[in-house]
Amino acid sequence: MPLWQRKPEQVLRPEKLSPKERVWRVLKLQPVDRVPCVDVYFMPETLKRWVKEGFPEGALPSDFFDLDLVCIPVDCTAGMKEKLLDETDEYRIVTDSDGVTRKHWKVYSTAPQELDFPIKQPRDWREIRPMLKAHESRLPENLEFLIARAREHERFVALSFLEPCTLARKLLGNRQWVEFMQTQHPMLDEILETGVRLILDTIELAFKRLSNFGRPPFDGVWLHADLAYTHAAFMTDREYRSIVLPYHRQLVSELKRHGLAVLLYTQGNALTFLKPIRKSGFDAILPLECISHNDLAEYKRAYGKQIALGGNVSLDRLMESDEAAEREVREKVSIGMGENFSGYLFCTDRPILPSLPLDRYIKALSIARSIN
Repeated sequence: MPLWQRKPEQVLRPEKLSPKERVWRVLKLQPVDRVPCVDVYFMPETLKRWVKEGFPEGALPSDFFDLDLVCIPVDCTAGMKEKLLDETDEYRIVTDSDGVTRKHWKVYSTAPQELDFPIKQPRDWREIRPMLKAHESRLPENLEFLIARAREHERFVALSFLEPCTLARKLLGNRQWVEFMQTQHPMLDEILETGVRLILDTIELAFKRLSNFGRPPFDGVWLHADLAYTHAAFMTDREYRSIVLPYHRQLVSELKRHGLAVLLYTQGNALTFLKPIRKSGFDAILPLECISHNDLAEYKRAYGKQIALGGNVSLDRLMESDEAAEREVREKVSIGMGENFSGYLFCTDRPILPSLPLDRYIKALSIARSIN
């Protein structure tokens, strides 16, 4: 029979997969038994409230909720000494270990307000740059325990790093970062290159430390980014392609050479990073924040054969009511998994706030897992 008359082989859905297999197959756009659940960000206030509702104090969310992915954070700061600048009953103003001065609210469950940034002139960068080298103390002290625990439950394990362009934003501050992007300032290239090297060199240290676990001892890298706002990225498509994309491509290429998957997690509108996905090589982009005009159905049609998508489950709908939560979960999982029942990771579209009751979140997970 001529090739053009042959029908493509149908890949059958497996009946039962381990969490690790499930995530890997979704990233490879292969059918799975059910949607993988990969929520990572639970606000401290959320877990504190949930303890009163039955969540075991000190428990790992990945264990209690039987999540498919474990994310292990790596310290990507300059390691500066924290300084308390002011404190009231409502807030604390602190210069954190990354050199950024923030107002941390005590009475609101919200992200800290950034007030000041460490790099104001070239001399500041020359002082900070040596502080951004890889060393073993960036890895968690209990790394071996966390890896062993995840392997015991056959979970997909990712080390979490700060994405290099986000590192530049935190060091320069938004205004200066935009100016550097528009003028293609050479210091921006130096910071991006330093951020890439920090990740790659730390990965090598992790491989060496975890040599008893085999190679690779974990499955992927989770890049935590802050690259976009409600309507678009913090840069134009042209700026991304000409300035940032080459570093993303270099980083992803090196990580995949080690057999690692690469997931990009960025708030805001993700379209700028989806358009050149064939060149960047990311395996997944999430959480596709709903308020930021991320259309999961449109993204699935346009990019679903090139990359896995994650999230777009509105936390607002989940907090609204049991009925609204169920509608949201069923709609988004059905769209995300598509006809091939693959290529989608279930998670909320932003960190989970204490306004979401524990039992409703458990029910949302149960509904997502039941859809087939």
